Formats: sequence, structure tokens, C-alpha cells
Amino acid sequence: MNFALLASNGADGLTIAYIIVSIMLGIAVVVALIAQVAIIIGYWRGNRKNNSLELTGGEIARKVLDEKGMNDVKVKKCTFLRMIFFGNHYSISKKTVYLRKYTINKKSLTATAMALQKVALAEQHRDGNKKMIVRSRLQGLGIFAPALFIPFVIIGILVDLLVVGSPLVTFIAIVLGLLFIVFGFIVTILNYPVEKKAMKRAIQWMEEDGLATAEERETIRKIYRSYLVEYAMQIVIAILRLIQLILKILMSAKKSS
Repeated sequence: MNFALLASNGADGLTIAYIIVSIMLGIAVVVALIAQVAIIIGYWRGNRKNNSLELTGGEIARKVLDEKGMNDVKVKKCTFLRMIFFGNHYSISKKTVYLRKYTINKKSLTATAMALQKVALAEQHRDGNKKMIVRSRLQGLGIFAPALFIPFVIIGILVDLLVVGSPLVTFIAIVLGLLFIVFGFIVTILNYPVEKKAMKRAIQWMEEDGLATAEERETIRKIYRSYLVEYAMQIVIAILRLIQLILKILMSAKKSS
């Protein structure tokens, strides 16, 4: 794209910056999609192979929790809503490792990988890992916050037009919406270090406690690496979307002035 031509045709710096950020965002989304495809392929391959222990994901999770002194942590199958919104995860409020049906009941390498990684998150909670705890407390906002911004602003505008007669509620709604976006951004930023540490710990258990052979560990590492690429791209996408939003606000303010 010829940005010099855009500038000569009257496009200002904000517009050009918005176009550049939008292009970068598109590239990041494509890379994230590729990472998701790699995860699906890794999942599929891992699900085709049984682990050498011949234990289900639920049994491995329970075994390691007990051996590491976390007998108070439960292992349960995800409910439908938990599966949709969170997938395999650890809940700090319930002190429970939640696993999908095919993770908790299967003896596959994928089940081993997911179960041990979530147990490692439980260990981080027990040890008081601040990043993990903050991430978990804000996780719900991280999922729903980005989608709440526009509805909040629309409600604020309607209330101002129909009831208040001033832009006060709209301003409050924008501030609240931006706060939600910031909370979601924090969750996205914390995902990478928290999940990476849990993956590293899971691999360590596999090696030290004989939970997986060298060949099995390599297959699991590939699954973990795909997840880390996706988490990294989520950070890039979150940053670019935040910049895009700021540019939109500045462009709107410039038009109205």
C-alpha cells in the first residue's frame, strides 16, 4: 500500500496509522488462526495415542494432585457452560481441576498433557503465584469484557437521549467499557507467563516422575508450543485492538471538533 499517495490525497496521520494497525491486526489474526489449526492437529494426533501409563486424564490429575500434597483439590468433568467458555481449566474459587469429557475419560497423550498442565496451575495457586491468581480472578472479564464495550456505550447514549438529556451517562458508560477492556487486556497479557510456567512444570513432572516417555514428551511439547504461539498472538492482537480503539476515538474527536 502506498501511504505517501494516501497522504497526498488528503489522508491525515491518524487515518494512515489506523490503516497500518488494521493491516497488522489482520496479519496477527491469520497467524493466530494458523496456531489454532496446529493445536487442532496436535490434539488429534495426541488423541490417537494412548499414554504408556494407561491412565485417563482424570486419573493422572488425581494421582499427581495427591502425590504433590494437593489432596483438597478436586477433579471434575466440565459442565456444558464451563466447556464452552473455559474448556479444560483450574478454578481457584472452587479449588477444582475441570476437564472436558474426552480429557477426563481418555487415556490419550492429549488427555495427559491437558490434565498435568491444569494440575500445575493448581500448584501455582497453592504456592500463591500472584500472576496466576490475578489472571484467574479476572478471567471472566477477559472473556466477556471486549463484547461489553459497544452495548455499554449504546445503553449510555439511549439513557442520555431519553432520560437524562446530557452526555453524562454516555461518558460513564465509555469509562466503564474501557475499564472492562483494560481488565481483558491484563488477562491476555498474563495468560502467556502463567500457562508457560504450568507447561514447563508439567514436562518436569513427566520427566522426574516417569509420567511419560521421551517420545511422548516430545509429542506433548509440540502441543504446548502451539498453545504458546496462540497466547503470544493473542497479546499482539489485544495490543493492536487497543491501539485501534484509541485511534478511532481520536479520529471521532477530530471530526467533531
